[in-house]
Amino acid sequence: MPRPHAAANDFGTLHMTDSTTSSDVLKVTLLGTGIPNPQINAFGTSTLIEAGDQKVLIDCGRGAAIRLSQIGLGVGCVDTIFISHYHSDHFSGLFDMAMTGSIPQKFGGRTGPLHVHGPSGIADIAEGAWQATAPDRAIRVADNEIDPEHMRIVPHEYSEGVVHDKDGLVIRAIEVDHGEFIRPAYAFRVEYAGRVFVHSHDTRYNENLIAQAQYADVFVHEVAAARPEILATHPAVKVAIDHHATPRDVGRVFAQTRPKLAMLTHLVLLKPDPVSTGEVLQELSQEYDGTVVVAEDLMTIQIGRNISVIPYWHGGKPGGMV
Repeated sequence: MPRPHAAANDFGTLHMTDSTTSSDVLKVTLLGTGIPNPQINAFGTSTLIEAGDQKVLIDCGRGAAIRLSQIGLGVGCVDTIFISHYHSDHFSGLFDMAMTGSIPQKFGGRTGPLHVHGPSGIADIAEGAWQATAPDRAIRVADNEIDPEHMRIVPHEYSEGVVHDKDGLVIRAIEVDHGEFIRPAYAFRVEYAGRVFVHSHDTRYNENLIAQAQYADVFVHEVAAARPEILATHPAVKVAIDHHATPRDVGRVFAQTRPKLAMLTHLVLLKPDPVSTGEVLQELSQEYDGTVVVAEDLMTIQIGRNISVIPYWHGGKPGGMV
């Protein structure tokens, strides 16, 4: 019989075993776990990777700067960002990161340009950002407040394979299938000190992702679901759902990769009459018998000798428990 699945807020802090805080820990903070729909509790997709002295952002959706502030970090602590694809909920926070990060105060503090890595098209985004931020930059330069170069986005185009390799932190881009008109789109495999974290980002069921997500300590995957009658009568919902993986798809992915810990994020459960999270987990359990955690914004995952998952309201917030 399949083992029961659990949502994160059922148990507060999940410890696979006891946690560790040594320098070989790969720390992942899910800053945003939402979809394009504006939601106060689920901002756009954005994931902070911390390994040694490095801080790297993967995707930069709506509210990324606010979420960094909530965990006690200045926006300028990040100078390297990877964008998985060009849906708004994965990169609309870039312009805030560029402008706010350049301000030489505790909430900003970046001392150089913002390096943004993306698929083909990233140079156009960087050029557009330079133009869009010009009014703010001109004022702050006139006030001798900032170095204008600190507001610049430096574009770096990447393709499948290793996109970052520095001081033991390796990030690999994995091409996935997010639909005919969203090519290329990428998942990421993050490796550090023998730890492995995989994030699917947006994709349908994908064999390439399965092949490259083996032996993950933590595998975070998106999911989408709608009732058959809604799909039949609401074309816009069907278009959205068709670009993502169903619960059974995700169950098959987890069953074939067997991560130590499986997580769901970016839940596309659209109105009217949205499918519940419980229904998603029940359908997924038809294919996968392991524990599945439902991600929340600001949830921290510490992958070291052991794995700990810490929701923001249960110890992830600076200063400890609320």
